[in-house]
Amino acid sequence: PGTVAALNEHRQRWEERTTALGVALSPDAFVFSQSPDGTTSLKPSSVTQRYGRMAKRLDIDTHLHNLRHYSATELIAAGVDVRTVAGRLGHGGGGTTTLRVYAAWVAEADQRAAQSLAERMPVRPATVVDDVERAKTDPRSPYERVAVALRARIDSGALRVGDQLPTGKQLGAEFGVATATAQRAVVLLQAWGLVEVSRGCRAVVLGAPEVDA
Repeated sequence: PGTVAALNEHRQRWEERTTALGVALSPDAFVFSQSPDGTTSLKPSSVTQRYGRMAKRLDIDTHLHNLRHYSATELIAAGVDVRTVAGRLGHGGGGTTTLRVYAAWVAEADQRAAQSLAERMPVRPATVVDDVERAKTDPRSPYERVAVALRARIDSGALRVGDQLPTGKQLGAEFGVATATAQRAVVLLQAWGLVEVSRGCRAVVLGAPEVDA
């Protein structure tokens, strides 16, 4: 509607000028013409030159072809299907050329897509419990259960400060788990602050951490 209104205003101004000049406007007059009666069309280069002069006057770094690029990008960002946009641009190939040449990356559209995806994701729990802390009271995996058992020995004094833990192989044999599983249990004890682990050495008991009053 806005474009039609602008063209009607343009036509009205043109008719007023031709009347003032005493020239009859041709029924088949071009919309834009350099001749008073509208019988000749504008040269494409003249439009490009006028646009270039306007952009320079406004200190805008652009050229006329960017309007084509802009319209394609905005239409796609607004959700218009690519085939329709390609048709408006006169492209074939089902829209492949349109996407490759004219559709620039639109951050706003990407944000809308990300938001749509986020809205479809499951709601996160209100409270996320750290696995290291959760394992103290709710051991679920084999290495967590081994770590809890060793923690109980430290708390009871069966393993005292300065004592070395058995090797991973020994712990694996005792608890019926793989050596790697036993080693993960020792790493968990380290995370709890109960043992000190040095490369190439057996873990050493530090003692039960103090509990804040």
